[in-house]
Amino acid sequence: MIIKYFDLKKKFDENINFYLLYGLNTGLIEETINNTFKPVFSKNIFNYEENEILTNIEQFQQNIFNKSFFENDKLIIINRVSEKLLKIIQELIEQKTKDLKVIIKCGALEKKSKLRSFFEKNNETVIVPFYEDDNQTLMIIAQKFFKEKKIKISSENINYIVRRSM
Repeated sequence: MIIKYFDLKKKFDENINFYLLYGLNTGLIEETINNTFKPVFSKNIFNYEENEILTNIEQFQQNIFNKSFFENDKLIIINRVSEKLLKIIQELIEQKTKDLKVIIKCGALEKKSKLRSFFEKNNETVIVPFYEDDNQTLMIIAQKFFKEKKIKISSENINYIVRRSM
């Protein structure tokens, strides 16, 4: 299921356990993870790199499926993912673990990507694209910043700031 990043918080579903966040806007991806997922899983967050998992799949699976008396839910964040991990991800999804949320982060994905296609077609997963900022989104970010800081500024000045940052 495809969701826009600004709808993710509104449509956060307890029954969805696998999220693919992809695109070139890594800052927005991190901000979304920090504001949407991490507050829910404040202590049980585990970060992995794709090459760590591929090097030792058994240890990764043990870490995921081992339960502790102190852990209710786990948030697994897997960084720099490529299609090499697709089979492992499919196996994890088939396990239907309820206490586990997995965020898969990767860069730009082609439309023909098997990973992207799998997440788009699967009803048990969510895929969220994060595109590079354009002038309009930069304008919104600047306006939001100035409003939060209670700084009065005209729209002409904001346009000037946005043009200079490019």
